[in-house]
Amino acid sequence: MISKSMKLIKCNSLFDGTEEKRDCYIGFEGDEIKYVGKNSRPEKEGGRDIDEMIEGKNYVVTPAFIDSHSHIGMVRSGEPSKEEEANEQMSSVYPLVNALHSIYLDDSSFIESTESGILYSTILPGSGNIIGGKAVLIRN
Repeated sequence: MISKSMKLIKCNSLFDGTEEKRDCYIGFEGDEIKYVGKNSRPEKEGGRDIDEMIEGKNYVVTPAFIDSHSHIGMVRSGEPSKEEEANEQMSSVYPLVNALHSIYLDDSSFIESTESGILYSTILPGSGNIIGGKAVLIRN
């Protein structure tokens, strides 16, 4: 059964990938967006009750970003450069290296990236290698 209750966010700017909308509301039911519009009472447009209203000053809403070239987790933030896993030091050709095997999930850069709106990262080994191996796409 689908819930008829909704969480509503008031935002100053909404960038949806094609245009910018100003001073609008975004309504969520579960993890799906069900409403975008100017009306703060969307029940007039579909019989929904508002569970929670989040009104912030200067909220800007964008889709999640994808970092298409990253070494996040392979080079830990604040660690000495000799500790990093991004580049193999023995040779310039390493086609069998898999980035998934070198990711440190305790890297503080994961938190920083999600706070900046980057929810997915393509992690690549070996920018310093001519052939660096297999990339992996992860959700931060």
